[in-house]
Amino acid sequence: MNKRDFYDWKRHPVTQVVFSQLANRVRECEERLGSSAGINPISDRELVGAIQAYKDVLLIEFEDEDSE
Repeated sequence: MNKRDFYDWKRHPVTQVVFSQLANRVRECEERLGSSAGINPISDRELVGAIQAYKDVLLIEFEDEDSE
């Protein structure tokens, strides 16, 4: 994939919907964590992990294979 293809993909309407859904999931997880943190440490860690995974996708950037 080249840089142009990557940015076309990020601007694609389907990708935008997926990213919007991921952002909603981040907010939902943060709300759940905010209202129940400390009750169940295992659940807390799962929520923190989910938040990080969603954010990793949302913040994805193009990496040129030649620069690695």
